[in-house]
Amino acid sequence: MTVPARARPQGDPPSKALVDLDPIIGVPTALSDRVYASVKHRILTCAILPGARIVEKELCAEMQISRTPLREALNRLSLEGLVSIRPFRGYVAADLTVDDFRQLCEVRRMLESEAAALAAERATDPEIARLEGLAELPFKREDRRTHERYLRANGVFHQAVAQTARNARLEAMVMLALDQHQRPLHLGLGIGMDGQASTGEHRQIVAAIRDRDARRARKVMREHIRSGEDRIATALKAGGY
Repeated sequence: MTVPARARPQGDPPSKALVDLDPIIGVPTALSDRVYASVKHRILTCAILPGARIVEKELCAEMQISRTPLREALNRLSLEGLVSIRPFRGYVAADLTVDDFRQLCEVRRMLESEAAALAAERATDPEIARLEGLAELPFKREDRRTHERYLRANGVFHQAVAQTARNARLEAMVMLALDQHQRPLHLGLGIGMDGQASTGEHRQIVAAIRDRDARRARKVMREHIRSGEDRIATALKAGGY
């Protein structure tokens, strides 16, 4: 089946990660990029659920496009691990499993801890000030409406740390991992998160970067990513993933 997509416009060019997408800023100009951005957004936000079949005919009719740009987009997404091609089923949104999530967190710990260490060595004062401004996460447990704002703010902070490392290849890998990490959170599995605790951990990361302490920045980032892993993995298992 295909889960109905959320009816809202897309954002920045598709080379950007989900955390950069802003529904207010228009859409990519090229048709193939618009289709790619739209389908990717639906998968990452679980408007198309993990394991759901992507019915090309329905999407083509909805977007008023031919199958050529859609298949180009789906093939691009398959290279990113977001779409699978299965015999007799065609294209499906990639499965989401506990083991896959654990592996993703392992990758994030390796990449982002090193990004934080490099940021501690390379950050300028304006960059540190920016990180300080991005550290706070606007989440209240009793207000579900803040959930998506939390996800965006958390992703923007982690992206900013990777940018501060000033290694374009490392940043690209971090952003790919952050994109993949959106899916379990958009399923609502992270709704019990503690926004204050996460904000505090972000501030510890920034403090280590500000103190030029690469070793501490690496350690605090690694612990920050690990802190949410068990909770989300447990929720995935309980949800049958």
